[in-house]
Amino acid sequence: MAWLPSPLRRALHERYDRVRAEGVRQGLAQARADRSPDRYRYVFVVTYGRSGSTLVQGLLNTLPRCLMRGENDLYVLPLARAMISAERWREEHTEHGAFDDTSAFYGLKAIRPAVFAQSINDIVTQCLVGRYDPADYDVIGFKEVLWHRIEPEETEAFFAAMDQAFPGARYVLNTRDLDKVVKSGFWRRTDEDEARQLIARVKEVQEHLRATRPDRVLDVRYEEELQSDVTERVLEGFRAAGVRPPTAYMRTPGSAAAA
Repeated sequence: MAWLPSPLRRALHERYDRVRAEGVRQGLAQARADRSPDRYRYVFVVTYGRSGSTLVQGLLNTLPRCLMRGENDLYVLPLARAMISAERWREEHTEHGAFDDTSAFYGLKAIRPAVFAQSINDIVTQCLVGRYDPADYDVIGFKEVLWHRIEPEETEAFFAAMDQAFPGARYVLNTRDLDKVVKSGFWRRTDEDEARQLIARVKEVQEHLRATRPDRVLDVRYEEELQSDVTERVLEGFRAAGVRPPTAYMRTPGSAAAA
């Protein structure tokens, strides 16, 4: 552009700089929006094995713009534990010279719960969406049957961490007749007393959620899921939980097996 008059060259350079700066600002704003914990609505199915949770997963996946993944070894539990532990350690030693570069606790103040929460959200969200286009979904989550791994004394701390990482998360509490559960699938290869104890622990977790987050739970019972009239009630519950309903009446799963 050397052949252009100097005033025009300056004007073009200034315009280019403005466009580039605006593009950077828009890019940063989009990146922040993409990482916002509020970008999606999160739904987690809290249950035990052989309760019909795979059927619930399928019901949710029939809803438009909803992506419900399967079991994942409850990997969010150690992530939340790391966040809880770091936060407690920070509070315990907050006065022990965290700003003194000669202190054993130097830099402790830099450990921030918000950073942990954002990182948990990033990990889980990216693992859930996978190779799909993130713009195709409004609601994402997973179903899991290993909630008994949450120790009783850490129950509220765990779900408080979940609240930080996934603001407004909803919980579907799936249940089934216990006598039928322990005689179904893999439970038949487990000592019945042990099976009932593990299931009882999950029921304690479910009850905790009902008591502490009543406006964010939906109870679903396997025996009712196969009835068309109750299926509509379940879908209405999903609507109330912030999950968009299907445009047409959903077909009844019929004889789907519990999982």
